[in-house]
Amino acid sequence: MNKKYNSFKEIDEDLKILALQREINKEYTKHSVQEIKTYFYPFNLMRGIDGFVVRVLVPFILTKVFKRKRLPE
Repeated sequence: MNKKYNSFKEIDEDLKILALQREINKEYTKHSVQEIKTYFYPFNLMRGIDGFVVRVLVPFILTKVFKRKRLPE
């Protein structure tokens, strides 16, 4: 990986390439983080197979809890 340079121009070109690669990697990381965040939004979680269980069980559990609270009154 040790490259021998013949001029400062070659060094500058490689430094520019490395800077661009670093910027690309930063943007890729930002994009990946954003994708992970959107995946874990509650709405997106409810769209999956597990979301079906959540859509069915959560209302069922909530109605049971509210019915229990109403009975003693």
